[in-house]
Amino acid sequence: MASLEKQCVLIAGSISKSTDRSVVDRAHELVRALTKAALAKQTSLVVYLSSEPKNEHGDPMVFDWTIAREIERLSSLQDVKGRLSIVTSQRSLYEKMDEEGRQLVSRLVGQDIAQIEYVNDDVVTGGNIRDAQLDLATAMIAIGGGKGVIDRAQRALKLGLPVFPFDIEVGAFCEDGPGAIQLHRQFTQDPTAYLPHTGESVRRKMLGLSARHALDDLQALADKTVQLFVQERIAKDAAATPDVLVLTALPVELAAAKHALGIDDDDYGMQSKHGIHAWRVKVEGRNGPLTCLVASFNGAGNSQASAVTSMLISEFRPHAVFMMGIAAGMRGKLKLGDVIVSERVVSYEGAAALSGGVFVARPDMTKPEFRTQQDMGAYLAQGSRLARLARHADSVGLVFPGSSTAGEVSTALNPTPATVAAGEKLVRDENLFKKMQELHGKVSVAEMEAHGVFEACSRHEVPALVIRGISDHGDQLKDDVFHEVASMAAAIVTADYIAHGFVLHRK
Repeated sequence: MASLEKQCVLIAGSISKSTDRSVVDRAHELVRALTKAALAKQTSLVVYLSSEPKNEHGDPMVFDWTIAREIERLSSLQDVKGRLSIVTSQRSLYEKMDEEGRQLVSRLVGQDIAQIEYVNDDVVTGGNIRDAQLDLATAMIAIGGGKGVIDRAQRALKLGLPVFPFDIEVGAFCEDGPGAIQLHRQFTQDPTAYLPHTGESVRRKMLGLSARHALDDLQALADKTVQLFVQERIAKDAAATPDVLVLTALPVELAAAKHALGIDDDDYGMQSKHGIHAWRVKVEGRNGPLTCLVASFNGAGNSQASAVTSMLISEFRPHAVFMMGIAAGMRGKLKLGDVIVSERVVSYEGAAALSGGVFVARPDMTKPEFRTQQDMGAYLAQGSRLARLARHADSVGLVFPGSSTAGEVSTALNPTPATVAAGEKLVRDENLFKKMQELHGKVSVAEMEAHGVFEACSRHEVPALVIRGISDHGDQLKDDVFHEVASMAAAIVTADYIAHGFVLHRK
């Protein structure tokens, strides 16, 4: 189920003292429903707590305290820790709040349900309160209110935050304008200003999102409203340029990549305009979150790899490409389950046919671009790398077999640089493997896609790196037994490299 985890919603607005009490009750019921819907999507909320303005009947005229009370109520039914950010000041907390409100804040903070963000008493203004709230918020809902709500919405839109205004007419506590009603009218005229990626589709179903005309089930309305932000986030992610494109050739490699990067098995992903299946995922990188796009050639060979890589780069414009999967490793140099990162790729198929039936090898050799070499060298020198990889292997259930009739087996993840020979041959001949060393003495890995990937990336000026798990030795003992282990080993190293080795260089 899609969520808004690590997101934060600001519900902004107020009510006029002259508003009919039935409408006041309905507005607060809607806010309680929105609070419940937000928590169900794993999101947080932000409020400003000070004195609580009320009408002559004792009804609250703002929604912040309603949200705080509802979160406390829901905390007895579900885990809501850290789900409320309270913007306030020392003076508001100790001089403006009544004792009941102060005790509520104390309970919420004491139970780790809320945290306080203080505004300096010397600069407590509407603008500074607004900025403090929007520093935390990632989306905004407007209900009633006047100039303050319009100001918050305009500021939120300038920050690129999605905003949804309700049409329920409750007035404004300060009687200073139409607030959310005006925003609602503007939304219907220019919906993409409020929801840039989904606004047009939302406009077509606005009547079903009306708080004024909705039936009694306000919880259903609240759920649909919060789901708007989920859909907007999904659409935004789908339109965003990925930082990293992770490519595989075989289904077993794709399954390993998804598993190591935390993509759910039941996530069907998306399709490119060429019909290529792909999955997006966020990875917490060394300098902030990175967006990864995972896809597969769904077939072996450099031609297929080059074509699919080119199509994906043209459509999604990633900043870097990582090819991961399995390969043959030279017996005596690499063990089954070892993982290598490409220091160079030798395309061994190139040759010239001379007279007399003589063939002369003309291999094409490429290396990762300079910055990638630097990133790779720094990553392989990290002292914490091996412990991290061991923890990740344990978390995904990767276990190296104790022995194999096919060769010596690795005992731990410890990636090393290697020279990769790439061609169109599925290598099951140790003599052919050894002949590749005549092209470059450091060849120790043979596979079928790296040259195609590097060729496509060079054409588009995108840096590339190949990460391979050793599944066999390219001789008569070659079989498929180690495919899953080697794929997962390569996937774990790929995920770790993206998070701890890769330095993003946007053009």
